[in-house]
Amino acid sequence: MLLDQDFLRYGRQLLLPQWGESGQNLLAQKRVVIIGLGGLGCPVLQYLAGAGIGGFRLVDADAVSLSNLPRQTLYTPADVGRSKAEAAAEWVGRHNPAIKVEVETRMATASTLPRLLTGADLVLDCTDNLTTRHAINAACVKAGKPLVSGAAIGWQGQLLVVQPQSADSACFACLSDPDEHTQSASCAEAGIVGPVVGTVGTLQALLAIQLLLGLDSPAGLHRFDGLHFQWQRFALAKSPECPVCANALCE
Repeated sequence: MLLDQDFLRYGRQLLLPQWGESGQNLLAQKRVVIIGLGGLGCPVLQYLAGAGIGGFRLVDADAVSLSNLPRQTLYTPADVGRSKAEAAAEWVGRHNPAIKVEVETRMATASTLPRLLTGADLVLDCTDNLTTRHAINAACVKAGKPLVSGAAIGWQGQLLVVQPQSADSACFACLSDPDEHTQSASCAEAGIVGPVVGTVGTLQALLAIQLLLGLDSPAGLHRFDGLHFQWQRFALAKSPECPVCANALCE
């Protein structure tokens, strides 16, 4: 049941026929896990909290550094040295105290992910580590949790939606073999453009809202070239030989 203050806060989005009062009530009941509170996770959290998601589990083992500030919009110089997850949770409390927030300041691993995903309606992978990304993908497929995966480096960004409950939905391992241990360059090595990673994170939030409202979400792999301002969409078929999602049984 929406209160008067909810109509004032969310009035603009309530006007949308795909959203409305029923959609707002639905979002208030949803619990979302955000893994990584950096350049992707900051806009993801800001827009999902703004949309009225009811609860978050925020996962990040890192502390804020001065080099984060050009693109990680949740933080200020006063946050340097603090836990990203804790600083982000404080931001949520200031933005909307009604939102429930849990904080995890340890790295997400194959052993901790089953616990971290418990009770989640949707997971957002906002990490910058290929090994962790594969672990998140595998855990989501096993648990049957929808996943919105984003990545960005240099001028390039990409998005992938994984829906384990859909027989046709490819997973991240269909795209990138988890047994290949080639680690791509990090942002510290290759550089990153703030608005590019912000664009990808914002679109992760948009895809998450579509999924949580039960709307159709665009399938396939989406890649953004920020230098030439071009989008590409690639059909991504589920691999019958995928070690993660082929014949996967959701718990």
